[in-house]
Amino acid sequence: MTKPLDGIKILDLSWVFSAPYATLLLQDLGAEVVKVERPGLGDRSRSLPPFQGNVSGYFYMLNRGKKSISLNLKSNEGKQLFLDLAKEFDVVVENFVAGTMDKLGIGYEHVEKMNPGIIYASLNGFGSDGPYSHLPSIDGIAQAMGGLMSQNGLEGGKPLKTGPAVADALSGIYLTVGILSAIIDRNKTGKGQRLEVSMMDSIFSVLEESVIRTSMTGESLEARGNKDPLGAPWEAFETKDGKWAIVCASGHDRFTKVYQGIGRKDIVDAFGGDDLASLEKRAENLDYLNGIFADWAIQKDLDELLSFLADLHVPAGEVKNVKQLIDDAHLKGRNMVVDVEHPVFGQIKLPNFPIKFFEKEMGLRIGENPLEPQLGEHNERILQSVLGLNEEEIKRLKDNGVIYQTNASKHTLKK
Repeated sequence: MTKPLDGIKILDLSWVFSAPYATLLLQDLGAEVVKVERPGLGDRSRSLPPFQGNVSGYFYMLNRGKKSISLNLKSNEGKQLFLDLAKEFDVVVENFVAGTMDKLGIGYEHVEKMNPGIIYASLNGFGSDGPYSHLPSIDGIAQAMGGLMSQNGLEGGKPLKTGPAVADALSGIYLTVGILSAIIDRNKTGKGQRLEVSMMDSIFSVLEESVIRTSMTGESLEARGNKDPLGAPWEAFETKDGKWAIVCASGHDRFTKVYQGIGRKDIVDAFGGDDLASLEKRAENLDYLNGIFADWAIQKDLDELLSFLADLHVPAGEVKNVKQLIDDAHLKGRNMVVDVEHPVFGQIKLPNFPIKFFEKEMGLRIGENPLEPQLGEHNERILQSVLGLNEEEIKRLKDNGVIYQTNASKHTLKK
């Protein structure tokens, strides 16, 4: 079965999470992704935990099914090989500090001369212009400088970053959108282009109403934990069986149903109403209102609490951990949790491509067992099939340190 990006070839210089996540998404849509890694060490995520048998699960989850070549881009011959390869590809992806590719002599202007149709996609911390453009960044820096940390955490507490690297993931998703848009534009115009995603820009763009609120009031929105002034009860509540549920009862109607349902009509009388004054009164007393519901919720098991709220059409859900999620019936039913057999890890579970196409199957198909590429594993195949180099030429490149291949043998699935 064909996929939308079948035939699209991506030359991927990116490393760790942000841009490799973008190229993973594009691969799940059908693109061929060839990683270009530094000799010796390769993508830094090869050295990130969790490990089993000296193989990184972190590297595997982002690079399953991709190909790998290893070029010394500090050598003149390595740079020329890259430029020659770029002539035959549709997209170049990189996520180094802005300006790094230009210093190496393989920036957009260099590649565009060789391939006017190239889409050159960069992801970095702060973009290629502005006073921060020279600074390095990782996920936590982007969350801090983009404004997310100032709004995350408990009220009155220190700023907190999220657990998962959302700045990396979000900027990777934006890069994917940019690349797909550039491909559509090239189909119309025949021309490639350069595009760029900044991690700081990405975080700043999803601060919900914070930006317009601050521009209107002059005050920054502070961290408020799990609470929201739009409703009550609105918080994570512990239940009798030691579990947790998040409850988001927005609006007057849900507020009324909940507190009447727990036998507190006095609270409805004191704080009810759908006018602005009533909404503000509930927001000002949210800790008190949440506390009343918490006293009731701790006497109920989770299932009982969720059933009560479902009957009232109040949004609520269990706070689940990843151990629960990988066996979650709903996610498994939607093929979001995929079982993969790996020769080193054994049977593992991966998250699948989250966009569902009703006529075609994207992402990992049931029964597929893609492997991560060994460093430089596809040197010969790519150099022969794309550039037409012969074995003697490839051996000379190896001997001169222009290309590199790990000595580790390619693992295969055990029968």
